[in-house]
Amino acid sequence: MNTTPPPNSTDLAVKRTGLADLRSHLANERTHLAYLRTCVSLVGFGITLNRFAVYLREHDQLGATTSRRLLHNTENVGAGMIVLGLALAVWSLYRYWHVNADIKNASFRPMDRAVEGITLLFILIGGVTAAWLIFL
Repeated sequence: MNTTPPPNSTDLAVKRTGLADLRSHLANERTHLAYLRTCVSLVGFGITLNRFAVYLREHDQLGATTSRRLLHNTENVGAGMIVLGLALAVWSLYRYWHVNADIKNASFRPMDRAVEGITLLFILIGGVTAAWLIFL
């Protein structure tokens, strides 16, 4: 026979709040890891672009019609992707700390301007890069 008294509503509420906090922290960690996966992809693809352009130039695998200037630009785009990936890693760490503090304080302060600014920056960088590769 079980002699433990049934839990009262206060105990259940405290337990549920603790579980909700745990879920929030785990969701924050998953978001941070998603940022890091994106960073690794950007850096990896940037290194691939950069090294492949160098390989083609050094081993003279280019046809007579291929512009060496375009290949040099592609090499720079690869280096730029590496820098962008590292910048995104710094942003993701800042964002993780910000959300973690919000969870601990039981408050939420959306970073609308920062998200919009970073999105517009990515669009601008992508547009300038595309124009650079097409028109130069």
